[in-house]
Amino acid sequence: MRKVDNLIIGGGICGRLLQLQLQKEGKSTLVYDSPVPNHCTAVAAGLANPLVGKFFTIGWRADEIFPPLADYYASLEKQLNASFFRSVGFKRIISSAGEQNIWLSKAHKSKYAGFCSFENEQIEGLNTSFGVLNIKQGGEMDTIAFLNACDQFLPTQKEDFNWHNLDVLAHTYDGLYFDKLIFTEGYKITENPLLKTLVKIVPTKGELLTIETDLEPKNTIYLGAVFLQHLIGKTWRVGSTYNQNDSSLNPTTANREDLINKLDKVLNTSYVVKSHYCGVRPASIDRKPILGEHPAYAGVYVVNGMGSKAVSLAPLLISEMVDFMYGRATLNETVNLLRF
Repeated sequence: MRKVDNLIIGGGICGRLLQLQLQKEGKSTLVYDSPVPNHCTAVAAGLANPLVGKFFTIGWRADEIFPPLADYYASLEKQLNASFFRSVGFKRIISSAGEQNIWLSKAHKSKYAGFCSFENEQIEGLNTSFGVLNIKQGGEMDTIAFLNACDQFLPTQKEDFNWHNLDVLAHTYDGLYFDKLIFTEGYKITENPLLKTLVKIVPTKGELLTIETDLEPKNTIYLGAVFLQHLIGKTWRVGSTYNQNDSSLNPTTANREDLINKLDKVLNTSYVVKSHYCGVRPASIDRKPILGEHPAYAGVYVVNGMGSKAVSLAPLLISEMVDFMYGRATLNETVNLLRF
């Protein structure tokens, strides 16, 4: 019988970063990845932004996550002989006097040092009359380039996982013996018979546009009612909506109009909508990632719930997860599966 140390189900960002970390530890791995295009990672904007939400909040554990992020991905690019990550600044466009006051009430706090600075800045093509927050230490991943590199260089089985071939007690799957089985399926975990009642995931649909406009790219992601991310030439990505408990894969007219209405509040130059598409994020009910070991089946693990923040959260959390899997550390209670 063939043997593998770690059998990973799901080949999105989390599954692949976990595979890379385990291989770094000298463990053998195999990822089962559906041949159907990934509906989360492949359409993701891949943004790593330390400032979250409309109230100018520094993200959870940002001081641990962001300083090493660029070096982490540079190392993986070298390993995979690919280019898929770059450091990039973000400009958060303040939309009103009320938003400006929210920022001013927080600006003195030490946790913002090194992450944010306010400027009264004019940017041609954008409405910036209330000022701009310059956000540092951010980045963006070309998720498709990352996945393609992983497909090429990492052990991968491009087929759907068949539950009928799993013997979870004997640790075998379709003639393969595994030591550990890790599910990194994203929102598809809601169909997982071992974990769907334990892992509180809310499928959350996000819709995006691509547009063509003469807005000048300046190695910057613009944030406001929507985000504006330069892709190539005059093409920009615009996103995103946030519809909970929706795993349908068809974009809607209502959300297209919602994106356009929000875009018009940020962008004051002409544009043409070129495409409209969607993906489904795996969001947890408490907005925190979900990691841990199945309480009834030893050697069965889950990594999930990173929503739209996997590019930034996964490097740190997956390192901690591997330490947990091999008995070197406990998991942070905030992310532990057993909190549910």
